[in-house]
Amino acid sequence: MHLRFGILLVLAGGCGLDSGDRPAVLAPGVLQDVAGLVAAAVDEQQPPGASLVVMRGDAIVLERGYGLESIERTDPVTPTTVFELGSISKQFTAALVLKLEEEGRLSLDDSAAKHLPDFTSLSPDLTIRHLLTHTSGMREIFSQPELVALFEIPGSSAEQLEAVARQAPADFAPGERWSYSNMNYLMLTFIAERATGQGLEDALSVHFFRPLALSSMRACESRPGGARGAARGHLRTATGLVPHPPENFHLFIGAGGLCANAVDLARWMQALATGKVLTPSSYAQMTAPARLTGGRMADYGMGMVLVSPDGTRRLGHGGYGGGFSSQAAYYPERETTVVLMLNRFVFPEYVERRIARRLHGIPEATMSEVAITADERKRYAGTYDIGVSGSDSAVVERDGKLWFENRPLPPQPLTYVGNGEFVREGQPYGYRLYFGPDNPERALRILGMGMMTWYGRRRP
Repeated sequence: MHLRFGILLVLAGGCGLDSGDRPAVLAPGVLQDVAGLVAAAVDEQQPPGASLVVMRGDAIVLERGYGLESIERTDPVTPTTVFELGSISKQFTAALVLKLEEEGRLSLDDSAAKHLPDFTSLSPDLTIRHLLTHTSGMREIFSQPELVALFEIPGSSAEQLEAVARQAPADFAPGERWSYSNMNYLMLTFIAERATGQGLEDALSVHFFRPLALSSMRACESRPGGARGAARGHLRTATGLVPHPPENFHLFIGAGGLCANAVDLARWMQALATGKVLTPSSYAQMTAPARLTGGRMADYGMGMVLVSPDGTRRLGHGGYGGGFSSQAAYYPERETTVVLMLNRFVFPEYVERRIARRLHGIPEATMSEVAITADERKRYAGTYDIGVSGSDSAVVERDGKLWFENRPLPPQPLTYVGNGEFVREGQPYGYRLYFGPDNPERALRILGMGMMTWYGRRRP
């Protein structure tokens, strides 16, 4: 992503970050470093534009825009430029469902079939909780060609979408394993709309957007970014950056169809964490690891990624799609919120991790290669089922080196760092693979896109 940058920088003066649990005042140099990190990442990754907001407690301490809202216009990105949120939208859907439980309109342990009786193939054991935590087994939307077509074809209707969604298959029994699926949050959208008697955007507005004065929050248009104040998504082709083609994000609002600016998204994260959105018990459920059959747990709550790769507790979510990519994270031990939004599909989680480490006084990550024998490479090479139909991951040996493959991403060269752990070559913040003990069903954990942990099972 390329960027021309400048806009607004707000600094809080004082001494450096202390080592206690309460937030300390950040030195101006720290915030300047953070702004520089993003500027450098933008120059390297070449998006048209980016937006950054950092909060400490309920105060914005850094806000900056970089580059352009669209290559078709000369309007600069500001902290109030509206971007697509992608899957960060799931956090709002999850919060609404938890709010509806507080109001007595449903229970998380209700059978999904109770609220979706026209979805006739649902397992009676499938609950709303399974949908919220991605433990339902429902097949991913982008593994269902009929739903993909409705997403891409202009003029597709909500009625068409629901008719096709009713036939969605399951790939495993509820609670058996964790596997991210946009289908879960499409079904939660239908449940919330039926429980409230409102469209999801209206229900979110009544419960959250208006009470919290989040004025930029709204359903995305199929072709966002046509006017000043809204970013346009982009993709790179053989001839350079081009605007992303229209998609029917409004049909998938609860899974990935909301738009907002970085300021409002940061304020939402802070409000959610400080009891302004949900009761403490509801928020505790939202931020608790998903529990699987047999007592195993996954690093995901309800619309909330729980991976904390750098030793400081982190709650957040990433969003990708339509030529956009974003990360929103809250660090409760330091009461710090970081939001980074870009109008090209890249990996902002790499940059957000570096930002958080700088804010928290953690040195830059390093990686030291450990020698690995040919026999060891053969032990790790194989195909791994990650629970997504038609989308296995693979570890492949080529010319004495291991590569990680998961289409449509390009192959990732791997560096072995010991103890069954591999890191993307030259990128200590990138993809990371953790192999379990050698057994007939060798486990593989993949810390990947969105800073989520994916769980793989080796295929025979």
